[in-house]
Amino acid sequence: MKRSILGLGVAVLLTTAGLGTASAVNCKQVNKYLDTGRSVSDVAETMVISEDDVKKCQEEKAAAPAATPPASGTKTAPAGTEEKK
Repeated sequence: MKRSILGLGVAVLLTTAGLGTASAVNCKQVNKYLDTGRSVSDVAETMVISEDDVKKCQEEKAAAPAATPPASGTKTAPAGTEEKK
């Protein structure tokens, strides 16, 4: 009886530990925090992730090409509407 309870407890513990480490880091949120002037250690502490994860997000953002804004004077119609001439 004691062994089955212990086994059940270990199974629950391992399942819970696996779920805690399986979550992916939301780099978009990490970069938003960094853009507000927070330090790497502050962001890591706030989001309960490692500083290495924060630095990886920084590196991914630096490596990604910057999005180019649309040319001025160009208008796009909302989806499902036709532009009248």
